[in-house]
Amino acid sequence: MSLPFSRLIEWDQAYSVQVPSIDGQHRVLISKIRELQEAMFEGRGGKVVGPLFAAMNKYTKYHFQYEEQLLKKHGYVELESHQQEHAALIAQLHELEARYASGELTAGTPVLQFLRNWLLDHIGDHDKKYSNFLRRKGAR
Repeated sequence: MSLPFSRLIEWDQAYSVQVPSIDGQHRVLISKIRELQEAMFEGRGGKVVGPLFAAMNKYTKYHFQYEEQLLKKHGYVELESHQQEHAALIAQLHELEARYASGELTAGTPVLQFLRNWLLDHIGDHDKKYSNFLRRKGAR
């Protein structure tokens, strides 16, 4: 579900998991990545990437906890696998942030590409798996 780098990331109904609360949170994450993309196009990427990592870390943890609680509440049988995926994604985000902090990476294409692919692949591959389950349970 990766997008070409030259196109600004924006919410698309194809990303919807048909659970309004989760779609709203995914929209927030997409908007944070778009902020970096816009800043990079304007030559301000280095000024926003540090605060973006902080915001992504905080909001991602909130989102994953919310999602896991909702799945647990409704008895999702693949919850443990989904939690493991979340843990791996958080570890990848922390690794990328550490590489940026050490100067190994700059606020350029690798950071943006990782964040875009990380989020959109997770939504498209993992979150879509629970979509029908939560809708049948009446999750909003």
